[in-house]
Amino acid sequence: MCASRFSIGRRLIPLIAIALLTSAAACANPGLIPWFDAEAASIDFSPLPGGRPTERSIVSWQTSGAADGSRCLQLVCAGASLDVVIDVPPNVSAAQLALVHRSSAAPGCTGGGFAPVTISVNGTVLAASFSPEANAWGYSTDRWEVGSRLVPGANQIRIAAGELCSLYEIQRLELWVGAVGATGLIEESQMTHAIDGSRPTDSASRFAPTDARAFCWTKVAREAIGRRIEWRFYDPSGALYFQSGRTADRYNWGYIRIAGWTPADRPGTWRVDVYIDGELQLSRSFAIGSTGGGLRPQIIGIDFPEEIHSNGERVSGYVSFYDPDADLSRVTFEAVDCLFSGFEFDPDVAGRTSGRFEFYIYTYLTEHVALKVILYDRSGHKSEPYWLRFHAS
Repeated sequence: MCASRFSIGRRLIPLIAIALLTSAAACANPGLIPWFDAEAASIDFSPLPGGRPTERSIVSWQTSGAADGSRCLQLVCAGASLDVVIDVPPNVSAAQLALVHRSSAAPGCTGGGFAPVTISVNGTVLAASFSPEANAWGYSTDRWEVGSRLVPGANQIRIAAGELCSLYEIQRLELWVGAVGATGLIEESQMTHAIDGSRPTDSASRFAPTDARAFCWTKVAREAIGRRIEWRFYDPSGALYFQSGRTADRYNWGYIRIAGWTPADRPGTWRVDVYIDGELQLSRSFAIGSTGGGLRPQIIGIDFPEEIHSNGERVSGYVSFYDPDADLSRVTFEAVDCLFSGFEFDPDVAGRTSGRFEFYIYTYLTEHVALKVILYDRSGHKSEPYWLRFHAS
């Protein structure tokens, strides 16, 4: 059994034998080659753990028993699932579901230790107790013809885990159908706090009332350049708050001001719709302040490298937070899938409703680290957990 030492502030915290069952190595996305005259709806988890999954033409998605992995979504227990709802236009006769995924072997497990999953479309099973090809350094891509199983309107794709003996990881899901619906004029979109060099500086789903702005950044298809792009922002009541537009370049963004403006006093779930030449292309939801959690603190984001050197050098990170009653008193870092005592400290930000505080970590071992971060305040409220994952090499 190996040991290392992590340092937070001035305290040293022992780490003992982190043992994830999957490789943490960075893997290139194998890509999915579209067939002729087709449009895709997709969800890509490769921006995880720090970023938001990239969505295209997805109505909604939700998970159970899942965690943010390294460039993937992990199903971590029996019965865990990913449910994705995709809107399909009428008169679709052919469609292909493609899944980029993997599992890995675990010693002593039956069947080689690979994670069995059941994949279904609208309740019809495509593959039962299916184990994707194990590949410690990359993902496999599997495809199913599903045209006969689709209906006009909302369609549910479900991936459910069986009795897991190792982690099952999903990097990307795509549904290709005949090009009779979406225009596909927006290739990427992201909510962010700021823009630098025409690119978003971060990926955000929640903004504090003290944040300066909330941006909606988009990358449009080349055929959309020169056409009019428009952003329409709606407040939590559903009322149109602000709209703006411009002639589209390759990269474009619209925004609303928050601090000192009306949005700072309207906490809840906001929405932005993006149009090109008057046709709706996508909708994105984002939160400003509390969305019903009362006075609970919230982790807005964690800034920490995806990979650090295992040479004992201190590496700084930052936790961005929002706490409505300004009495944040404790942050905990709980180790997951490893023998680790965990650590906590007072971030010394009492009296502040938002901002960020620093921590630092160092290690001497090559390993994958998974930490669950939670904020606590003096009133007994706690935040939703935020997953921090990185690789030490």
